[in-house]
Amino acid sequence: MKDESVAVVLAAGRSSRSGNQHKLLARDAAGQTMLARTLTQVLGSRAGAVCVVLAPDGEGLLTAAYATSPALRTAGQRLDVCVAPDAREGLSASLRAGVKWAESRNTSAALICLADMPLVRTGVMDDLLARYRLGGVDVVVPEYDGHMGNPVVWGAACFPALQAVDGDRGGRVLLRSTSLRQAHVAADAGVLEDFDTPEALERFVACQG
Repeated sequence: MKDESVAVVLAAGRSSRSGNQHKLLARDAAGQTMLARTLTQVLGSRAGAVCVVLAPDGEGLLTAAYATSPALRTAGQRLDVCVAPDAREGLSASLRAGVKWAESRNTSAALICLADMPLVRTGVMDDLLARYRLGGVDVVVPEYDGHMGNPVVWGAACFPALQAVDGDRGGRVLLRSTSLRQAHVAADAGVLEDFDTPEALERFVACQG
């Protein structure tokens, strides 16, 4: 049974720190692109519909992901795509586009995921969604070794504030608010590890499927 919440995967970044190749096109040891691996994990979760947010020129990222992941080719209408027309403004532009899509689904909450964090396990996502379903909170954050990570579940009441974030920032800036009811869920190190430098991409290439 799927959850009434949705998931949004932010994949509209410029990949400016990862060298000549776009980081989301890097392939792991099993041949999956980074974006494919992330989307496969998200689609395996109990979130309902899933949306990947792309830059205006990002169609090639999704094409490559489909080519390397059979799971994506069977996702059907559950996987949606939206474009962040102002993606060059930074992470907040992708976030705004994704939250706008989530609002259009009249969802209770959105699991906001980063495309360059492919080591986040489906089980962790389900734990976050399960904690949100227990009620009493606005946001659910994974935590490892005392550090907050990603992805994060945001209740629909937070959507206006998320859309007001600007610059190259995500929703983390809102977590400083003392009025926000937060729950933290213990997770593994995958919730902290992204791959946004050439050295990090070398580690990703060695990752097993």
